[in-house]
Amino acid sequence: MLDIGQHPKIIGIDLTGSEQKPSGFCLLENAHAITYRIKQDEEILNLVQSHKPSVISLDSPLSLPFGRISPFDDDPGRKIYGINRSCERQLLARGIRSYPPLIPSMQKLTQRGIKLAGILRGLGYTVIESYPGGAQDILGIPRKSKGLDQLKSGLRMLGISGEFINAKVSHDEIDAVTCALVGLFYLNGQFEALGNEQEGYLIIPKLV
Repeated sequence: MLDIGQHPKIIGIDLTGSEQKPSGFCLLENAHAITYRIKQDEEILNLVQSHKPSVISLDSPLSLPFGRISPFDDDPGRKIYGINRSCERQLLARGIRSYPPLIPSMQKLTQRGIKLAGILRGLGYTVIESYPGGAQDILGIPRKSKGLDQLKSGLRMLGISGEFINAKVSHDEIDAVTCALVGLFYLNGQFEALGNEQEGYLIIPKLV
């Protein structure tokens, strides 16, 4: 299973499609999670610069389907190239469903995620794309739809600690913890990268 001993700082972010809606933010260090709800990209950037993590794990599509030039429906390549990427198709082949990154409700999130990842990578940070629901399925812990208490218990059983276990926190904060956990698998080399070179990769835990 996962080695959760001494590890560098990891940040997990459950991003929303608008700076007007709170995103979940988690700082994970030595398997101890601290969570926040934050809105503005500037807040995210300030926290990242303050903590200087080894990896940032973002729950947001961080690329477009190959051939697309815009996340929106007026993209001239929409009918040709579609709304899904290779990583979504690979997940589905494993029985794990995810939202297509370019359905109307996901378009602004995809746009924001791509922009934010670009800024963070430009600052020299390693940024990976994660999907908490898929990671939870792979790790055998309940998704938030089954109840936050069950999801918290699953994270605790995996060795993650923090005030979020007993505190009243939002579902986006718990998903941010899961994102950070995926970052820990990534740093340990226990991961699979779904996707391709043209579209980039979605990182999922690999159980050994």
